Amino acid sequence: MEHILNVLKGIIIGIANAIPGVSGGTMMVITKVFDKVMDILGNLSVKKIFENFFFLMFLGTGMVIGILVSAKVLDKAFELFYIQTQFFFMGIVAGSLPAIYKEATSESRFKPIHIIPFICGLAVIIAVTIISGNTAERSVMTEVTPGNFIYMMVCLMIAAAAMIMPGLSGSLVMVILGAYQSIIAALANLRERWGLVIPALIGAVIGILLCGKAVSEALKKSKLGTYAVILGLIVGSFYAIFPRNNAESGIAVTWTASTIVYGIICLVLGAALPLFFDKLGSVINKKESK
Repeated sequence: MEHILNVLKGIIIGIANAIPGVSGGTMMVITKVFDKVMDILGNLSVKKIFENFFFLMFLGTGMVIGILVSAKVLDKAFELFYIQTQFFFMGIVAGSLPAIYKEATSESRFKPIHIIPFICGLAVIIAVTIISGNTAERSVMTEVTPGNFIYMMVCLMIAAAAMIMPGLSGSLVMVILGAYQSIIAALANLRERWGLVIPALIGAVIGILLCGKAVSEALKKSKLGTYAVILGLIVGSFYAIFPRNNAESGIAVTWTASTIVYGIICLVLGAALPLFFDKLGSVINKKESK
C-alpha cells in the first residue's frame, strides 16, 4: 500500500512540475515527501540511494507518469487552443507573483536599491524576446541539432536550478526561456523526439547538482537581490507569453469577441491555480504545526 501511495504522490508532483507556475517543491511539501527527498539529496551516496531505493523508484515512476500524461494534454492545448492556453499561462504568472513576493519578503522588505536588479531581470527577458523574435513563441524544435542540443540543455539547467527556489516553478522558467512548448511536444511524441529529451535530462541533472548550490549561495548572500531579479524576469514574461503572430513557427493569431472572452476566463482560471495551491499549502502547514 505504501508503494502505491508513493506512486500516486509522484503523479501529483509530476503533474505540478509540468504546469507553469505550480511549484513541484510545494506539492512535495503537501504530499509530505519534501523532507525525505531533501535528506536524500543533501546526503547523496550509494548507501543512501540503496536504503531508499523503493521509495525513489515508486515516487519517480509516478512523477514520470504525471509528466507524460500532462505533456499529452498540454501539447493538444497548444495545438487547438493556442490563445486561450497562452492566456492561461499569463494568469498563472500573475497568480504566482503574490506567493513569490511573500517568500522574498519573509525576513525583510525590498528597498529602493532593489529596483536595479528588478529592472535588469525585466530588461533581460524583454531583450531576449525581441532578439529571438518572441522567445515564448519560437518555432517548436522537432529534431536534434548542435544548437538545439545546447539550447535545451542550458534551459533545463536553469529551470532545474529554479526548482529549488521556494515557490518558483521550473516549468514557468521554461516558458520564460521559450523552451516549454518544445519539451512538452517532445514528451508528448516521445518515440519521434526522444533525442530532444536527452539534453533536457542532462541539463536537469547538471542544474540540480551544480546550479542549485550557486542559487542557494546567492539566496544566502542577497535573498532580496536574487528575488528582485526573479520578479523582474517573471513580470517581463507577460510580454514574452502574450500571443501574437509568428511567421517562423507558423502561428497566426486571430482575435474575435469569443476568443477574447474565453481568453479572459482562462486568464482568471490560471491566476486562481497557484493561489489555490499556495492556500492549500498554508492550511496544511498550520495543521501540522499544531
